[in-house]
Amino acid sequence: MDGIRGTLAVEMKISSRIRLQSRAGAAALSAICAFIALGAVTYAHTRAYRLIKSARQDGAIVTEHASGTFDVKLAPSGDADKAEGSTLGTYSLDKQYHGDLEASAKGTMLTAGTDVKGSAGYVAIERVTGALKGHKGSFVLQHNGTLTRGTPQQNIIVVPDSGTGELVGLTGKLTVIIENGNHSYEFDYSLPPAR
Repeated sequence: MDGIRGTLAVEMKISSRIRLQSRAGAAALSAICAFIALGAVTYAHTRAYRLIKSARQDGAIVTEHASGTFDVKLAPSGDADKAEGSTLGTYSLDKQYHGDLEASAKGTMLTAGTDVKGSAGYVAIERVTGALKGHKGSFVLQHNGTLTRGTPQQNIIVVPDSGTGELVGLTGKLTVIIENGNHSYEFDYSLPPAR
């Protein structure tokens, strides 16, 4: 319930800042906030069923875990494309990650809001540059999310072979969580053994 309240608070704050004039435009922005919040549902499911190992064993690749908070700024890029039944939007992303991932990120988000309350979709790409538990470099995250009449699905993965520096070979899945208006992440990832 706190996640829903936090999502609504964030949604109201962003909506007032951007001042969308049409119902369809407001629905698209609401969808963005809902996608970010849907991480809470995914997080609960992931936490219940995953097995985390935090050390490399015998040179094998082992899944590790990182967590922390982040700040995000969304800004519309141009006017929304409004048509009967849907509104398409483009937004720039500017993020600061804290915790196990100390990094900044820049990216682009595309959204599609519909006239059906609680149904929308988004995709996004962001380049993350900084340090993951002391390993310096960059990598790209690919987002894909849908909201089907209020039921969310989220998938955020590391783009294969996008790692640079000490993050070459990075793979993983990131989950976004919003609780009480605060943004956080859980990141299950693997790096190849050091040579």
